[in-house]
Amino acid sequence: MKKNLIISFIILLSVFIAFGMSDARVKGKCKDCHSMHYSHEGQEVTYGDRQGPFPVLTKGGCVGCHGQEPNGIQNIISMGKAKVPQVLHNMKSADLAGGNYYYVADGFTPDYTKGHNVLDISIRQNPPMDVPPGFIQAVPITGGTGPSYWPSVQQLTCSGTWGCHGNRTVEDPYKSMHGAHHSDDSEIDGYTVGRSYRFLYGITGKEHEDWEYLATIDNHNGYKGNISHDTMDTISYLCGGCHAKFHPHPNLGGRAEVGQVYNSLWYRHPTDIAFDSVKGGFADSEYQGYITYSLEAPVAFTEPKGNEVIVDSTSIVMCLSCHRAHASPFPSMLRWDYSDHRAHASPFPGTLRQGHSEMDTRKVTSGKGCLTCHTKKGQ
Repeated sequence: MKKNLIISFIILLSVFIAFGMSDARVKGKCKDCHSMHYSHEGQEVTYGDRQGPFPVLTKGGCVGCHGQEPNGIQNIISMGKAKVPQVLHNMKSADLAGGNYYYVADGFTPDYTKGHNVLDISIRQNPPMDVPPGFIQAVPITGGTGPSYWPSVQQLTCSGTWGCHGNRTVEDPYKSMHGAHHSDDSEIDGYTVGRSYRFLYGITGKEHEDWEYLATIDNHNGYKGNISHDTMDTISYLCGGCHAKFHPHPNLGGRAEVGQVYNSLWYRHPTDIAFDSVKGGFADSEYQGYITYSLEAPVAFTEPKGNEVIVDSTSIVMCLSCHRAHASPFPSMLRWDYSDHRAHASPFPGTLRQGHSEMDTRKVTSGKGCLTCHTKKGQ
């Protein structure tokens, strides 16, 4: 009997370790994130350089929590037992997977072409971009449809109808995130906001525990892709909720917008396609040299695990293969400096060969930027 009790205890302990410890919901004291009242002795709460009151009794709203020290050098801040990713910080060479709003934030010599101009972080781009590039009215999204139009004065928000996170059928950014931070997200299935990849409602994938800080090629975010274009749970579909015409999914731009995609010319760079979808197939193509996962130009997978090392013909090109989600040091939120790329560069830097332009005089390192995928272009 005693032996059976010991075995049962060990089994229960194993279950707790396997499942309980993987629960990433917010832990710790309520006061770490919330204030009981918004004022004290007649003075409004000040959080960083922001003054309350803030919605749902938070100490600083979305930016106050995830951008606590814009001048600081921490990209992840511990608040009690919780680790809080910082999307706005001044820590060099340590941007998290989504990028860093520092490049577009007011007060830091912002360049509004380098990221999303989100409310409370940066002003609207001037002249304003009244609608997102590739916008289509009322596209299907998880829980309903996207906006039927984009008001000319509407600025992006972190979440809600005019943002990316939360339930986008709910306009209020905070209501759209209701309960998400306190949900058990040990299973990312997209059924609720809390159980969606990075609180992107309906999106699935595998989350790196530190938002890709110090990620490696065998320990990284696992991005979901789907070349059948018959689901709405991929990261590219999420982007397509606003930038629809860049996605071949029939709910969004469809093949007519991006080109026929398969074995045909492309008019826009497509997403959610596999390397074996290219004309002539993957073998002996310009992409065949991309065989090891790259953090510089990551790819998606049908069933992402977050530890994929091998890239093959079934690996999937996505929006985040080229872009950051928030902001980057480069225009259009690109992961690299597109203006600095050269195809078939001269092996003799600084020289000008007969019949070649000055653009051929710069040696480009294969396997970097665009050449991560387009491997033969750099030979």
